[in-house]
Amino acid sequence: MHDFTPFFETAIYPLFDLTDEEKEMIRAEAKIQHLEINSYIIRENSTADSLLFLQKGVVRSFYVKDHREINTEFFFEHNFFTALTSYLTGEKTSLNFQCLEASEIIVLPKIVTDRLLTDPKWHQLINEILTKEFIKKCRRESSFLLHDSYERYLYFLEQFPHSENRIPLFHIASYLGMSPETLSRVRGKKIRQIDVSQVNRI
Repeated sequence: MHDFTPFFETAIYPLFDLTDEEKEMIRAEAKIQHLEINSYIIRENSTADSLLFLQKGVVRSFYVKDHREINTEFFFEHNFFTALTSYLTGEKTSLNFQCLEASEIIVLPKIVTDRLLTDPKWHQLINEILTKEFIKKCRRESSFLLHDSYERYLYFLEQFPHSENRIPLFHIASYLGMSPETLSRVRGKKIRQIDVSQVNRI
């Protein structure tokens, strides 16, 4: 039997307690996937029908335009993720989600979360996920508008400490909206502090 204890302890218990029936439903219906590096979790033109929890590893989301991959987000341990618009609307997504490391993911089918949401306490979890994603997207947009390339890089390091040891630099460059050559020049500059208060107030 899969051990869901880490999931319960890091994702659920900080918000609310679970009944024995809820625990058994999750153990019976959810799955734990062990994926190799570069494995795809969600592909474009598919429908996201599960909420995913990353127990181990790093995942990126990206679009493909004119045969070029454009990274939109990175996800690390103990975070939920999915193609949210597709998950909420049932429409096909334009996003891809791919493992950047060997990863362990808990898959909660939407039919399970819909059943759990009949209890209002589970809305706390959905609200937590949506709030975090909304804030992340607003701050990323603000960083693109208010920061130059060097400041965007430093802000990235503040958001994702130690990420350079886990994410290839060309993926970071794509996420920051710059070429790998520009990122290389940016990284060669002397590290200085930046004022992120403008971004964090958005």
